[in-house]
Amino acid sequence: MSNTNIKRQLGLLYISNFLFNISIAGAAWVLLLVSDGYSLIQVGFAETVFHIVSLMAEIPSGMFADVFGRKKSLIISCVMTMCSALIRGFVPGFAAVCVSVGFSALSYNFISGCDSAVAYDSLLEEGQQNKYDRFVSTQTMIYRISNGLATLFAGVAVIMGNRNAQILSVGISAVNMICLLFLRENKVILKKSGDTLSKRITDVFKGSLQFLKGNKKVAGLIFRNALVGGIDVLLLFFLQAKLPMTGIPDWTLGPLLFIMSMGGILGALAARKVKKTTLGRLFIFCISLALIGLVSEFTGVWYLMTIGGFLTAFADDLIQIRSDVALNEMVPPEQRATLMSVNSFCFSVLMIVMSPLAGFIFSL
Repeated sequence: MSNTNIKRQLGLLYISNFLFNISIAGAAWVLLLVSDGYSLIQVGFAETVFHIVSLMAEIPSGMFADVFGRKKSLIISCVMTMCSALIRGFVPGFAAVCVSVGFSALSYNFISGCDSAVAYDSLLEEGQQNKYDRFVSTQTMIYRISNGLATLFAGVAVIMGNRNAQILSVGISAVNMICLLFLRENKVILKKSGDTLSKRITDVFKGSLQFLKGNKKVAGLIFRNALVGGIDVLLLFFLQAKLPMTGIPDWTLGPLLFIMSMGGILGALAARKVKKTTLGRLFIFCISLALIGLVSEFTGVWYLMTIGGFLTAFADDLIQIRSDVALNEMVPPEQRATLMSVNSFCFSVLMIVMSPLAGFIFSL
């Protein structure tokens, strides 16, 4: 793969990342549920459903990517997003909300670990894996900008109505799927094409298990990353509902949430400058910032809550990027998507506990 093809490959991943996170229906799902009359406890339960599905499907979806192809996995992610939006937009009732959330979880399952595997192995094929940290930093900034823009226009989703917002999400996912059709599959996947299905599955399963058994350091790294990320995700989700209670004008909600997301961009930029800092020290710094952000939510003061959300987003992306780079440097290419999915698996386990608890605490 030439440098031109690598740039094209990474460019397609950048575009896909932007389209995956730009949906206003997805970014404002808490606001849409609350606007439809659902309680914060129900929101917390729906979030729990999301992570239960993620828990069940995360590692199998990673294995699917390593066995059948990472390109196919990314395309299936788009299909799951469209199913989620159609159910949420056209089927009434809280049960339908939970089913929709389940499909949304699957969309994340099929993309998590897969896009980074495509990028890292594409660079590895040309001996340019040292550029991966810049890729993941850029990907994180694109995520924050696209998700921030979607959140900025959260009020538009309410004005449009849930159904129209979900239809828009379907259209965006369709465009994303078309872009992914031009992606190149990794050589490490293509060379398995001559093997039988049972051999491919066995190789991925045994290889992943042997790696995890011999690398206890990975478990601690994954847990620390998941803890900071969990606080960030829950805080930003529930601030969608808590900020309006401080008496701010409705039109300011989107801009304030956008400002919080921008903390992640600074975190992504900072990640490029702290390569020599140990992950242990970085975790202490990031968890401290995340806890400050969590405490700020209870002040009831909109600008302190905004600053807290900004700091938490900064901490999340900083630790996430350094952890992502460290994990990719450790794992073997043949099981990369599977082993990176273990990272998301741990996150889901943690969120199953944290989500209902956060729904109860934030409803006080």
